[in-house]
Amino acid sequence: MNMNKELSRRNFLKGAAGMAGIAALGTLAACGTPDDSGSSGSAVAPSPSASQETGIYIPGTYSASAKGMESDVTVTIEVDETKIISAVVDTAGETEGLGKPVGEKMAQEILDKQSIDVDGVSGATVTSKAVRAALEDCIAQAKGIDVSMIRDGNGGNDGNDGQETVDWLGEAPVIADADVVKTADTEVLVIGAGTAGLFAACAAVEEGAKTILIEKFGEDYGGSGVRDTLGAIGSRQQIENNDNPDKFDVITEMYRQSNGYGDQRLYKVWADKSGEAIDWYTDRLAEKDIFFKHEVDDHSHEVRYPVFDVGHSVQFSTMEGDHDSQTARIASVLKDYGQGLGLEIHYGTSLVELIKEGGKVTGIYARTDEGYVRYNTSKGVIVCTGGYSLNMDMLKALQPETVKMININYSYPGSQGDGIKACLWAGAAMDDAHSSMLFDRGGIKPDQVGCQEEGVLFWMGSQPFLKVDLNGNRFTNESGCYDHILHDAFNLPGMTYAMVWDADYIKDMERFDSHGCSRMFPHANGTDPVWPLDLNEGVFMPMYREQGIVVKADTIEELAEKLGLPADNFKATVDRYNELYDKQADEDFGKEAYRLSQLRTAPFEGLRMSGGYFICTLDGIKIDTNMNAVDTEGKPIEGLYVAGDCSGSYFDASYPNLLAGAAAGRSVTFGRLAGKNAAHRA
Repeated sequence: MNMNKELSRRNFLKGAAGMAGIAALGTLAACGTPDDSGSSGSAVAPSPSASQETGIYIPGTYSASAKGMESDVTVTIEVDETKIISAVVDTAGETEGLGKPVGEKMAQEILDKQSIDVDGVSGATVTSKAVRAALEDCIAQAKGIDVSMIRDGNGGNDGNDGQETVDWLGEAPVIADADVVKTADTEVLVIGAGTAGLFAACAAVEEGAKTILIEKFGEDYGGSGVRDTLGAIGSRQQIENNDNPDKFDVITEMYRQSNGYGDQRLYKVWADKSGEAIDWYTDRLAEKDIFFKHEVDDHSHEVRYPVFDVGHSVQFSTMEGDHDSQTARIASVLKDYGQGLGLEIHYGTSLVELIKEGGKVTGIYARTDEGYVRYNTSKGVIVCTGGYSLNMDMLKALQPETVKMININYSYPGSQGDGIKACLWAGAAMDDAHSSMLFDRGGIKPDQVGCQEEGVLFWMGSQPFLKVDLNGNRFTNESGCYDHILHDAFNLPGMTYAMVWDADYIKDMERFDSHGCSRMFPHANGTDPVWPLDLNEGVFMPMYREQGIVVKADTIEELAEKLGLPADNFKATVDRYNELYDKQADEDFGKEAYRLSQLRTAPFEGLRMSGGYFICTLDGIKIDTNMNAVDTEGKPIEGLYVAGDCSGSYFDASYPNLLAGAAAGRSVTFGRLAGKNAAHRA
């Protein structure tokens, strides 16, 4: 089998499709303009006056390198006084089929954007991040300044850098009529061509409303980030499979996971309407010969944490082409469908400010390459701009505990909170409790403690193998929601622990029968797993062993030494764990018996872990059951609808990952409802 082809074909970051996002790293190199509000992208468009600036650079050629996935990545730029005139990005030593293609793409982006804020390449986040870091060094050299002057306050995952929390909201921009170069009129305007936005736009135009969809990125990328595991209740497939969860059982679990902060009225709307949204999407995909299947699991085991089969996912194993072509094809299904009904899509168009007149939202100001455009809407504006997981100022202010847990940031490009800020400027209210989606998959080197910027995405981290603290002692039930162990790790020195297994680990994982995206084997009904075993074993485990992330030993004592654990304590813990396996009863932490494993067959392996794989923020603008944004008094703001990761009233503290696709299922259901409701607004 061609493993590189398999890697792309199976969409190795399926749980975070299109997630080329990296920590927000810089301001404009050439333009010097502030970050703009954006529809769904992180790139900052040059201001119309940018080309008039002079004396930006010291003419010459500059080169710098940064650590990528497997090698040093080198960026070389040539500049004159005002612009970058050539760029070369050398990623030759990176992963075949993943990192290598980044070079040519990002070199062209450097020239196009004239900015540090070049977009990452989907599926190659570590390499993309290295390119940006090296580019920053080049820009600093070209400006004759220390690189820290460019980087200050713009990235990293350290929530304890001593900097004061900045005013992340700031003042609303003021756009003068004289600055507007064009005006467009429509009935419904949708901002952001991601998951929620595409569903909203298709629904609005399907209901007969004149609809425009604006997208910050260009056409090549815009709208390519449709999530592919979507949660629902009451779909045709769930009913046909006789595996349709009781909606009130699911609502109760979501309410419990949100500590009561979630709005049960919204949970019920999702439970009542999500099946229809999934059926509609299944039909659209089927028209293009793309299979979208319900994930059915084996429920013969008693579980301590409730599991519900709400997930539906694209079957990438049936699709030809690489990762980019597959995701683009999926997004094009909705874009083509909407455009066939009259939908207009305006790319390279960024939200700057909502227009509010007489208490109603009547349009927006947007930025384009030509200048500001005013969009007037007679029925509604639907904000689907994503969360703020790349905005470190917002994260530090609202979620300092999350910042401490970020090991790898694979957020969507554009997750800067721009839509949230625009809604707040227009008088909307934001969640009082803040939360993020973090999975326990942050691997670090055996001599490291705490989250590391160079951490790796270790997908096996969510498997319920034995986990011990740095004293070699077991400290938790390893089987549960992905982020619970990350929270538990706050009780450990350096938030660091080790996970270990023996030579029979593949058989163990099959017996563990994990749910959702941690699963590496087909579901009970044959539906594809998110992260296939052959991908894990053929690409990632060999790489991590070679890099020394995963260490191997012939004895438990040797494994302890390689992981920096006290051998006596660790050996006693392993002996006790083997004893519990033999008893088929976890007398210490109550883990389900079928998720116990033994460590008796060499070679033994393990790694240190700290922090997690960061996907998105989960809090946002408060909404009602009509998908209207509400103000601080709980009253709907007429003409303003919000859906997707920038909407709130739904999650808190933890993400219920045992409801696969809970967040994305909300996005498609509420996006579709927002489109319908806006289209029928008088």
